[in-house]
Parts: sequence; structure tokens; C-alpha cells
Amino acid sequence: MSFFRTWYPLILIALLIIVAAAGCGPRAAPEDPVAEPEDPAVDEEPEEPEEPALPERVTVAAATGVGSWDPPQCWLSAPEWLIENAYDYLHMKSTDGADWVPQLATHWEIIDDYTHRFYLRDDVKFHDGTDLTAHDVKFHYRRIIEGTREEYILRAQYEWIDKMVIHDDYTIDFVTQEPDALIHLKISQQNNGAGIVSKAYFENVGVEGVHRWPMGSGPWILREHVRDEHVIFDVNEDYWAGRADFDEFEWKVIPEASTRVAELITGGVDLIWDIMPQDQGRIDSNPGTRTLWTTGGSGLFLIPRRSVNPELVGDAELDRYFTTEDPRIREAIELAIDKYSVREIAGGTGEAFRARLMPPIPEANPNLFGPEANLYDPDRARELIAEAGYAPGECVLVMHANEIYPTGDEARVIADMLEEVGLNVDLRLLDTTTFNTEVYFPVKSQELILMSLGGNMNPFFGTGQYHSSNDRMQRYGVFGDVAERLDPLLEYAW
Repeated sequence: MSFFRTWYPLILIALLIIVAAAGCGPRAAPEDPVAEPEDPAVDEEPEEPEEPALPERVTVAAATGVGSWDPPQCWLSAPEWLIENAYDYLHMKSTDGADWVPQLATHWEIIDDYTHRFYLRDDVKFHDGTDLTAHDVKFHYRRIIEGTREEYILRAQYEWIDKMVIHDDYTIDFVTQEPDALIHLKISQQNNGAGIVSKAYFENVGVEGVHRWPMGSGPWILREHVRDEHVIFDVNEDYWAGRADFDEFEWKVIPEASTRVAELITGGVDLIWDIMPQDQGRIDSNPGTRTLWTTGGSGLFLIPRRSVNPELVGDAELDRYFTTEDPRIREAIELAIDKYSVREIAGGTGEAFRARLMPPIPEANPNLFGPEANLYDPDRARELIAEAGYAPGECVLVMHANEIYPTGDEARVIADMLEEVGLNVDLRLLDTTTFNTEVYFPVKSQELILMSLGGNMNPFFGTGQYHSSNDRMQRYGVFGDVAERLDPLLEYAW
């Protein structure tokens, strides 16, 4: 059950704009008049305008840092944005989602229904100066497939690979277990874990070594990392796609939103994101700073449990009948919530939606996005609850959510709306660590779990998780008769 997609603010200090304006602006008149040239027929060459100076370092402030420098060890969006500066991918999705942009692979072709051939650049070097070849690409994916989920949380996303065949140092085939139209999405920048790590480096330092320090071929080379404090990159002078425009890139970890804003306004950082709505005016009224809004890839999801987690049979609290197993109760929950009222918690930004795939993903259904996705009808919700056999207050829903802003406040608003139509909500707000370790990752949610999940340009990411072959989502209840009906639809779409 989906609520609204968030528009995340990006806040940019106008340092480059100010410097550029200063460099290209009008000059003061000289004190003495300029003498006329002796030969009026000869024009002097116009003076070349000065090039605007570029900063030596650009500093970004964010709420979180990076836990691991090994791409397949993390699936969270913010750390991935940082990690990918050190790595390259075979290719990338274009910004409009319509095409593929070459990166490590210059081009590719379909050999047969199972085989896709990729031709790699021959001028790419890792940060230690060694060449990147097809052997590195094969090794990177092979070690994920042969590893465990405890080592690589993204392991299941690469089980579609049957084998990889190297023809020469810069030509490699990916052979799939079955015909797969989504292979490009699964190995592109749109899939976490797809940044290529050096084979020789991994063999030398092991998984723990890569966890602590990256060895990729990306545009930035790690110089310093103090966990939960900051990261400093040096520009990769020999980057195959060309050198970046500045020398250093710093990522400061500043968890508190108001502190990030203060750092921006005082010039301590150049860019921040994820601000509180009340801080927008403070930023826009300050000379030299302004807010920019962009379409984000995150959405607020309320996931109902439809059956008992098979791994928890016998558990006193979790092996029981869940009221959300009744489709009438699930529909009543949908109709009880005014999604546009919920979004006011985040400053009125975002859009209602009803699907895991959201625009600008090309495969997203536009009919499930926007005002039509807000099905708010509290009277009908009350009727459905009565049809399910519950008097007001009898139907109990245990609802888990992370108390972090804005999710915790959104959870309170949603709980109030559910109780307004006669549902009895046991809201359990947890700190991030407890939420992740005791509910989210072990899949120990009860009737409802509220989560903010990142979007993806990969439709497989948003649909494949509901197939019964995915053990994690299977424990959320996608099995039995539900899987018998859902699996064929997913397989047909793929």
C-alpha cells in the first residue's frame, strides 16, 4: 500500500554563480583617460574576459555516511550516492530513462536468448594504476553469487547469472539462467552492487579490506575516511572520461538538519539536502544560498501482513491470525487514509501513488500516480470494517514505524486516520537501530509496517521482490495462493 512520493529538496550555495559573476562583470573605469591610438584605422583587440575561478574543494553535508566501501554490502540510497564516486559501472541509464549510456562498456549485443556480450573500454585503470579488464568484471559478480547474504546483502539480485564467459581482456558474455529482458537494468548503475571492484585488490585484502577502503576506477579517489564524521576524495587526474572541475570533494556527516542549514548559511559547506520544511525560508532569504527542488526516488509505503511468516511458526506473538489477512480490512485501510493530508508533515511536497514503480520510471503506470491514487473514502472504510464483522474498535492493528522524522510524525497521522474509521491501532514507534534489527531486517512486522523506501529506474527492483522465489518478500506473505496468482503475472511481464 503506497502513500506518496517525496520531493526531496536540494540546497545549493551559489558559490560558483557568485564567482562567475565577479569574474565576468563590468570593470571599474581607470583613473586616467585612455589615450586614443595613433592610427585610428587600427582597432585594438578586445580584452579577453577573465575565466571564473573554480573552487578547489566542494563540500557536501548529509545526515549519514558510508558503512562499507564494498558496493554489494549496502543497499541504502545515501551511502550508495557516496560509494559510486569511487566506482564505475558497465553502463548507466539516461536521465530520461529512455536509453543506455556507455561507461566501462562501449557497446553490447545480444548473441542469443540467453547471452549478452559486452565490449569494454581498453583505457580504464583502477586507482592503484592497474588495468581494468573483463577478468575484474567476472570476478566481481562471481564472488557475490558464490558468497552468502550475510556477506553481500544484495546477493539475491545477481542469482539470475548462469555463467560469464571471457573471450579476451575486453570482451565478456553474461549468460542468463533463462531469457531475461531486464539484464541491462540488473548490471547498470541503477542496481546497487554493480560498481566494479579490482580483482587483484580483493584477492590481496579480502572482503574486509574492501569493506574498509575502495579500489575502483571512478572519478574520485578516497584520501581520508573518518567513520560518521567525514570523507575526503581527491580528483582522479587520469579518469578515462575526463577530470572533474575541482580538486577535492568532501562529504561531511551532519545528522541534525538544523545544523546542516547553519553550516550552509555560514559557508561551512556548499551543498546539503533533506531539509526541514520550516528551514526553506531561512535558506532562501539568506544572500548567496537558495533551495532547489527535485523529484526524489523515495516513497512512503504501508505494507500489510497477509499471513504468518513461515520462519516464525510457534512464536507466541507472531504465529497468529492477522486482521490484515482479510482483504476487506486492507481495502478499508487504503480508503481511511487521505494521502495529501499525510504529506503535509513533510511540508506539502510529494505526490500520491499506489504502485511500487513510480514516474519517472518508464514502466510506471501513470494512472496509479497523482490525485487518482488518493482513494480517500472514510465512509466506505467504515462499511468494509462492519462487513468484515468488526464493531468500532474491535479490529486491532499492530503498526511498526521508524520514529525518525518525518516517518514517525507521518505514522501518528496515519494511525489517527485509521482510528477515525473504527480501527484500533497499536502504534509502535522505534528508533532506527531497533526498527532495523528487530522488525525490518528479520521481517517481524505484524499487521502493518510503515517504511520509506527508495525508488529505482529498474522495474525488476520494484516487482521482482514480490515473486515467491524471493525468500525475503516471501516472509512478508507473498506465498501460497497469493503467489500462485501473482507469480505468473510477474513472469509474463519479465
